[in-house]
Amino acid sequence: MLPLENITIDEALMRSVTNYPDNQALSYGERHWTYTEFNAEVDTIARKLLNMGVKHGTHVGIWCESEPNAVFSLFAVERIGAVAVMINTSLKEKEVASVLERTDVEYLLIGDGFKDVDYREIAKTFENTLMELKNVIYIGLSGDNFGFTVFDEIKEADDESFESAKARVKPEDDGLILFTSGTTSQPRAVVGSQYSRANSGILQAHDLMTTPEDRFCVAMPIFHCFCLSVNVCAALFSGACLCLPKSRHIKDLLDTVETEHCTVLSCVPALYHAIIERGDLANHDISSLRTGIIGGSMYSSALFEEIEEAFGITLLSSLGQTEATAGITIANFDDPLGERSCTVGHIMDHIEYRFVERFELLVRGYVVMKEYYKDPDATATAIDKDGWLHTGDTGFVNENGNLMLTGRLKDLIIRGGENISPREIEAVFDDDDRVQECKALGVYDSHYGEEVAFAIIRNGAMAPISKEEVLEKLKHELANYKIPKHIVFMNDFPRTSTGKPKTSDLKHQVTEILGL
Repeated sequence: MLPLENITIDEALMRSVTNYPDNQALSYGERHWTYTEFNAEVDTIARKLLNMGVKHGTHVGIWCESEPNAVFSLFAVERIGAVAVMINTSLKEKEVASVLERTDVEYLLIGDGFKDVDYREIAKTFENTLMELKNVIYIGLSGDNFGFTVFDEIKEADDESFESAKARVKPEDDGLILFTSGTTSQPRAVVGSQYSRANSGILQAHDLMTTPEDRFCVAMPIFHCFCLSVNVCAALFSGACLCLPKSRHIKDLLDTVETEHCTVLSCVPALYHAIIERGDLANHDISSLRTGIIGGSMYSSALFEEIEEAFGITLLSSLGQTEATAGITIANFDDPLGERSCTVGHIMDHIEYRFVERFELLVRGYVVMKEYYKDPDATATAIDKDGWLHTGDTGFVNENGNLMLTGRLKDLIIRGGENISPREIEAVFDDDDRVQECKALGVYDSHYGEEVAFAIIRNGAMAPISKEEVLEKLKHELANYKIPKHIVFMNDFPRTSTGKPKTSDLKHQVTEILGL
């Protein structure tokens, strides 16, 4: 068992810079950076942010795809003790405005895909949104500045200021803010410490048996807690190479695995399944792959075994959540296939666990978040007075010490690894008189694990709303991955004795109607 270390994110990275200066740290297409070169890029961005006014504790939003400058910027923010607020690249402008406002973002770093966004319009969405936003900084790969501040135009802070800023950073400091959907109408902002993220990356690398010769293909967006732990931090804290595909299109992923000779490919089940279903896996040389972690949503044991056979790897099952720095359980390499495919592995080192009513899993330890940002009531609900995080997952530990999941207490929909709040979908129709009542539900899907079904009771006193009108309104308000696949109109919902919709019975009825 590796011991926990009193270490910051930057200290974990600098250990690799010192020990493996000439190893490749990052690849992107034909470009490659050694750890020495990677460190120089991080230094430059950190110095420029510092000179712009970013300081210890400043909240810096990062709204970028998985591009080199996004990775450099993430570590630059951590190096000077600021807090990286990682923004989902699928969000619409109104959703981004809410995120920026609720997390007190002062500086926003944007990539190529977001240069055409009208940030003044975002500011108008909420009265106070962006009032404190001091600068929108373009960090994309294009040479044009599009009217934004670009890093090439910013002077660097002097050595004294820079070294002073680095010296102030402590392991217990806030490191990142990531977003997770709960049963409320808005995603919650999860605050994690430098200490938890650094140790999570080190221990995830250990569980993957990572060596400096490994090469990680980044198949998931870097704003996702899963990707940050099992790809970004696990690779860079162990001297391995982080390989960024040109895009998240399957062809680019497979081309990256082949040309970069990647050894680790971790995905959500839906992506593994999509790669197999594409039908041309045999046309790519993926023989360099040795392992990967599957997690983010539920999957069948049959799919697990199909993935392992198709990719020729030792696949490791896992359970995590944003509130627990992504990692709670992990399978062992020497666990038999039947055990890895039917369980989510053992509780990770340095994490305590127990089960309470209805077999809900509680965990305690270094991985538990500090808080939901500016939401003490929700924090107190999630983490009890003794420090136990209530995961909302139910199950039991089998005779081999591995966790068998049986369900979720939380009313979340997990579609391909993305958490979706039913209430967020339902809230779109709060002011629509054509809808008497509505419920968003997760129903089985062979590709994504779960898809969104939207059950609606129309208001009989109004002109009936159509399926097309429902979808048009949702698409205007929500990210594409939150849009229901199934729309079901019903006369009434099954109800409890108090008149509330009985979700389990409603899900059963909707499943039967859809023939799933």
